Amino acid sequence: MKTHPSMLAVALASCTLLSACGGGGSADSGSGSGSSNAGSSGGTSASCQYSNLISDSERSQASACGIQVSGNYAQADSGYDSVIAACKQGQKTTADNYYNSTYKKMVDYARSVSKELGCGQNNGPTLPNNSTASNYNFCVKSTSVNGKLSYEGACYGPVKSGEGGCGSGYSYVSQYASLSSCTSGGKSWLEAR
Repeated sequence: MKTHPSMLAVALASCTLLSACGGGGSADSGSGSGSSNAGSSGGTSASCQYSNLISDSERSQASACGIQVSGNYAQADSGYDSVIAACKQGQKTTADNYYNSTYKKMVDYARSVSKELGCGQNNGPTLPNNSTASNYNFCVKSTSVNGKLSYEGACYGPVKSGEGGCGSGYSYVSQYASLSSCTSGGKSWLEAR
């Protein structure tokens, strides 16, 4: 039976975006169209033209490389959705700050993991294929309290290399070779939110 040997009890307030923070994928449905008929919000949406820093081809490559890579890109996409949603709710300053700090860090982190695992090289991701369960998965779950999104992280394992798995309600983010590196890497991930 797998347990959470190390809980990162840091539930950081990730952003001050209202209910759409970290929400569904529909928030950016018109973000790239440049149309001026995006609703009756007094023209607010016209200034909500943020560049999505991840191209479709980069996203497809990440998906082909497996959950170790694609999970981080999905998290960055969720951050982008939050920026658009907050802006459309009239929180332009908050959206600007989130875009220029947290979202860009999410993209940088996703790309660094992709590069570290050799994603996009001819041989694909190069993960050690050991048979012993000595790795730890960093997993997160998000909660919204009074309109503020918080993340809670946990290190789950030990598991075999390349094996997914998280506790109930948690989503996989990345895998580490030891509990200490999972704790350290997980803390950095949470602080970047």
